[in-house]
Amino acid sequence: MYCTTTRDFVTFSETRLFYDHGFNIIDACVVNDGGHFVMFLKDETNKPFTLQKNIKLAFADRATGPYTDASAPITGDYWCEGPSAIKIDGIWHVYFDRYRDNVYGLLTSPDLKTWTDRTDKLQMPGGTRHGTIFRAPDEVFDGIG
Repeated sequence: MYCTTTRDFVTFSETRLFYDHGFNIIDACVVNDGGHFVMFLKDETNKPFTLQKNIKLAFADRATGPYTDASAPITGDYWCEGPSAIKIDGIWHVYFDRYRDNVYGLLTSPDLKTWTDRTDKLQMPGGTRHGTIFRAPDEVFDGIG
């Protein structure tokens, strides 16, 4: 995974290696958790190694890293990608694309260790693919619709 940084969206840093822990990753989502950072990432490991295609976590004290080794998968026995995470009232919500199943998934956790699959409770428009969740002021939300 590579990154670039900016303060003004006009000038950007040189691209640099962001995360390399010995396997291929895509679709990283970094979230600030009270001064510590959580990266939700897709393990894209493929042949000749054991196929992964799952979501894992890594942690850092700074948004720019360095990040820890990746956790065990938090997702189930299905292919998924494109995680987007938000913490609401102390509960983590991780949304992701279960692309082979044509389903948008949802996991929740109070502690980033114990995960509950809430996909059956999630209602999304048909055909929804990779997305991003973020907080918005009420006036922005009220203007959508």
